[in-house]
Formats: sequence, structure tokens, C-alpha cells
Amino acid sequence: MNGAEHHTSPEKRRYPRYEIDTELHVTILGLEQPSTMRGRSLNIGEAGIAGVFVTVWGIGVPVHLEFTVPVMSSPVRVRGIVRSQSGYRYGFEFVDLNPAQREVISKTCRTLALLE
Repeated sequence: MNGAEHHTSPEKRRYPRYEIDTELHVTILGLEQPSTMRGRSLNIGEAGIAGVFVTVWGIGVPVHLEFTVPVMSSPVRVRGIVRSQSGYRYGFEFVDLNPAQREVISKTCRTLALLE
């Protein structure tokens, strides 16, 4: 598939998605004993990231996401929510991004678009 993958109809996407293969760490928020699951990212857009995990999470669950991007040496750490699930594939929407986080994700998408 090309970098701007569409797993749902294009009308539902606010932003294009770009392929990114990196380790994605997800921590479920609000648990007494938070545990972090490691998976692999599939794609990223300005509004979220998708990844593959061998687990079961419900839609709407708040999470903490951590992943690396080609435009920064340190990992990106942001809040999100589980937006979609299909088999082992999960879609996460970014929430409450500060301006610096938003800029890093935007720069990442612009960089990945150039690599297509």
C-alpha cells in the first residue's frame, strides 16, 4: 500500500495517513496497576496513529502513547483514546496535544509524505 492508507472511507478521515514502522508503547490510563503493552505502529496522521497489538481494549479507553519519529531523537509521549479496533489493529486518536507535540506530529507527517 502507498503511504496515505485509508482503512475507512476517505470522507471519515480528516487527515491523510502515512506509513510508519516503529515500536508503539500503550499504557491504559486510570488503572490501579497501569501496564504498558508494546506493539508496532502501522501509520500516523495529524490526528492519530494506528498499531498492531495482541490484546483487547475497548473503544473510548484513555491511553498514554509513546513512539519514536524520524524528526526527533527522543520519543513522542502523548495522550490518546482508542478510536477503532479490527482484529489486532487499533486506531488511537491524539487528545490534548500541546503546541510542541502538535508541531512534532505535523513535521513527522510532512517528512513521511516526502518519502512516498
